[in-house]
Amino acid sequence: MRRPLDWPRYMKERRLADGSVGYYWVPHERDIAAGFTLLGEALGRSYADAIARAAELNVHLDSWRAERGQPKELDLSARYGTVAWLFERYRRSAAYERVSERTRPEYVRALNRIEDVPTKDGRTVGALSAQSITPRAVDKIYAAVQEGPRGKRVRQANISINVARRAWDVVRRLYPKTVPIDNPFKGVLKEGGTKAKPAAARAEAYALAEALKSIGEPHLGAAALICFEWLQRPENVIGGKITWGDYRGESHPKHVRIFHHKTGEVVMQPLEDQERLLYPELEAYLATLPRLGTPIVLTAGQRGPARPYSMTFAAARVRKARKLAGLAEYVTLDACRHGGMTELGDAELAEQGVMALSGHRTPRAARLYVKRTEHQRQRAAAKRRAWVEQNETSARVEMDGESKSGNGTKGSAQVPENVGAGEGNRTLDTQLGKLMFCH
Repeated sequence: MRRPLDWPRYMKERRLADGSVGYYWVPHERDIAAGFTLLGEALGRSYADAIARAAELNVHLDSWRAERGQPKELDLSARYGTVAWLFERYRRSAAYERVSERTRPEYVRALNRIEDVPTKDGRTVGALSAQSITPRAVDKIYAAVQEGPRGKRVRQANISINVARRAWDVVRRLYPKTVPIDNPFKGVLKEGGTKAKPAAARAEAYALAEALKSIGEPHLGAAALICFEWLQRPENVIGGKITWGDYRGESHPKHVRIFHHKTGEVVMQPLEDQERLLYPELEAYLATLPRLGTPIVLTAGQRGPARPYSMTFAAARVRKARKLAGLAEYVTLDACRHGGMTELGDAELAEQGVMALSGHRTPRAARLYVKRTEHQRQRAAAKRRAWVEQNETSARVEMDGESKSGNGTKGSAQVPENVGAGEGNRTLDTQLGKLMFCH
C-alpha cells in the first residue's frame, strides 16, 4: 500500500495472525554490523504510538551515527589499562609516528596477533589488564601466536614480540602508574632468529633499473639506483621525499640532499671530489629522465597528471621488470639499499663513514645493513696474512741477532754451562716457548 508522508524511517508493518496490523522498527543491517546495539523493537498496533516511538528510535540511531565520527578519549573508555588499550595508546604515540608508512601495517598486524589470542575464560589477551601480564604468560602467548592458519609462523611471532616489547616501553614512560616497570616481553627466548635480508649487487641494481626503463617505468628505475647509491629508504623515494630541488640545488650545487624520515636525519651527500664525479652512472641516468613534477620519482600514469607510486604498484612493476631481466627474486628496491650499504663494507669504510653516508644514528643499526661478503673475508684474510708474515720476519731478525751474540752457533738456543741438566732443559723450554709465541 502507499505509505503516508509522515511514515518514519525503518518502521515496518506486518499482518498478524488475527488479521490486524502490527508495527516494528528495524535498523539498517549496516548499522548493526557496525556495532549498533538495538536490533529492533515491536511498536505495537497503534499507528500514532508507533510513529512516535519510531521517531525516538531514529533520533537515537542518528546520535549514535554522529558519535561514531567523533574521536573518543581513549583514557576514558572501558578498555583503559588493558593490553588492547596499551597497544592502541602506542599507535597514537609520537614514537609510532616515527615508524615508516610502509612498516605501520606490519606493526598493526603484529599487535593484533597478540590481542586476538584467546584465553581460558573466553576472553582474548587484548581484554586482559596489562598488570596481569607476566613473563610466563608472554611465553604462552608467544607459543600461541606461532600457530597460524597455514602452519607455524615463527617469523611473524618474533615480530609480534618485538613490537609489543617496544610498545610496552613507550606507554610505560607515558603512564608509569598504569603500566608496570618490568616489561614481560623482554627476555623471551625466541626460536629461529631474524635472517639477514639479501643484498643486491651493483650489477643487479643497474640491471633492474634498465629493465624498469624498458617496461615504461624509468622513474622507478631511478628509485632503484637512488636506494643503492644514495642509500635512501624505498618508501621515502617512492613517497616523493627526494625532489629535483634536492639534487644539485641552488644552495648546494655539488650535493644532493637526502632526507631519512625514519631517523629524521638529513644527509648532504657530496657528488664531486676534486672535479671527479662520485656517482657518474646515477647522474647519467637522471639526465635522461623527463621532469614530471617536483619529486624525482613519479609515475606518468594513463589518466590524469603524474603522481607518486603506491608501494603496491611499485612492487608489482619491480616484479615484472625483475622477471624480464632474469634477476633473482630477492632483487627489490629494499635489496638495492642493502646492496649499497654492503658495498660500503666492501670498500672497508669505518663505521663512522658508513653512518655519515647512510644517516643511521647508531653503529648497531648500521651494522644490520652491511652484509658479510666474500670480498670482505678475502681482504680480512689477506690483511691477517700480511700481519703474520711481517711478525715472522721480525722474529727471524731477532733470533739471528741473538745467535750472533752467543757462542757462534747460528740459530741455536744456548744453555749456560753453570746450570744442571734439569735446569738447562727448563731454560731451553722457556726460550722455545717465547719463539713460538712470537710466531
